[in-house]
Amino acid sequence: MKSKALILLTSVLLFSSCVVKSLQPFYKTEDLSYNEKLIGNWTDQKNDIWTVTSVKEEFVKNQKKEEKPSEDDLKAFETYKDGYIINYTKKNSEALFIAMPFKVNEYLFVDFTPFEYGSNELNGLAAAHLLTTHSTAYVEMNEDGSITLKWLSEKAINNLMKENKLRIKHEKTGVNEDLVLTAPSEELHNFLKKFMTLDFDSKWDNDDVYTLKPRNARP
Repeated sequence: MKSKALILLTSVLLFSSCVVKSLQPFYKTEDLSYNEKLIGNWTDQKNDIWTVTSVKEEFVKNQKKEEKPSEDDLKAFETYKDGYIINYTKKNSEALFIAMPFKVNEYLFVDFTPFEYGSNELNGLAAAHLLTTHSTAYVEMNEDGSITLKWLSEKAINNLMKENKLRIKHEKTGVNEDLVLTAPSEELHNFLKKFMTLDFDSKWDNDDVYTLKPRNARP
């Protein structure tokens, strides 16, 4: 009979994400590029719900309800004022992200950082071991009004590294040996430039591609 530890380890291996993670943001401040078309309520191909609002709008709403903002509030606003707050709901479990839009040449990307998520089954000691990281998705605006988000696939990046087609500072960490990029933002930006010029099969893993259809999205 499998021990509880082995069962837990198997569960982690089965359900861990395969998107590429980074310790630093994928964007440089000067490359931020806010796009109003992302704002709205969306449903993806799995019927999960995405609600995208602007940081500026949320800040204004909160100021109408609360007292004068603290220095920490103002500092956070100044850092993320050109971004979005994304509420992603999957099977009644919610997660909130700060999402920062930026351009790599003509390509639009969004940098995702989680800041709140459902963790009722996670005890305090386990939560203390979690490290907030960044991921990034390439954004395609489709003619039918939908939006496709394509996350960098760990499998694709690992293969490119093995073939010496891409180089970037990184580490392998955890029981799954997850790929975590450790390069500074400028190098990550150049890394994305190089990645977008490459043409190869399985550039985007279907498991990490989400097509969002508008529910009441702004035109």
